[in-house]
Amino acid sequence: MSELPAQPIEDVPVDLSMPREEAEALLLAVDALRPLLERVRGEIAPEPDPAPAPAPVAMLVVPDHEDALRRATWLARESLREARSALDERRPTAERRRAWQEAARRSVASAANRPPTAAGRRNGSG
Repeated sequence: MSELPAQPIEDVPVDLSMPREEAEALLLAVDALRPLLERVRGEIAPEPDPAPAPAPVAMLVVPDHEDALRRATWLARESLREARSALDERRPTAERRRAWQEAARRSVASAANRPPTAAGRRNGSG
């Protein structure tokens, strides 16, 4: 081994300029050495083994029938509420009934004023 004389540490600016090709070659060499350095670090200070997971404890599970009954009752009530809501939305209002009845009257009146069609004669009417 050779010994180099220690240089005094001073606040003297250092010129680190080098040709671009040499800088790229140096960076490639550093990148190529990175996996080797990581392997050496792993051999020197291996990671500790993870703590073993605790063994599962067997427990007797008793079904909660009261909870199941409560949930089933709640679901039934919600379904009934939604069904009533859906039926109320489809239930015709008094105004709709009047409009339908008026449309039916006009249809019957206009059909009575029309001469029988060929299709009506074939079906036995007219």
